[in-house]
Amino acid sequence: MNKKQIGAVLVSLSLSTLAFATTANATEVSDQVQLEQSMDELVVAETSRLMIEEGDAYHTEFISIVATQFSEIYITEAQAEELSLQKSKHFYLSAEHDLETLTQVISNKIEADEPTYFSVSLFREYNRNNGGYQFGAKITEYEDSVNR
Repeated sequence: MNKKQIGAVLVSLSLSTLAFATTANATEVSDQVQLEQSMDELVVAETSRLMIEEGDAYHTEFISIVATQFSEIYITEAQAEELSLQKSKHFYLSAEHDLETLTQVISNKIEADEPTYFSVSLFREYNRNNGGYQFGAKITEYEDSVNR
């Protein structure tokens, strides 16, 4: 091989190495961008759920319906703690467009499970598909292990 051929081979190898490094770096950057976008979506999804506090009109309406229907077994989380009740299970019900529908779904579930006591944490969630809110609830069922 002469000097021109050796030089051409070295230039070719250098360009190949540079192209590989650039491609690998572009892949890393692309992966990083995808990860950041996924994390942004996760944060948006996490912050779109809003707890409905006591005193809010939705909360007052909802609790009055549930407390009337299940007056003997509906309690607050604070009352459950005071009575030293044990959580037997909890679950979420959501994607209901109004409180009446959510109340009916909860009633059906409570009647089927027949817990000793239960509490409800109400929330509403922004639905990006239709631009409106949906109601949901976290239901916690309790057992009274002391007074069985």
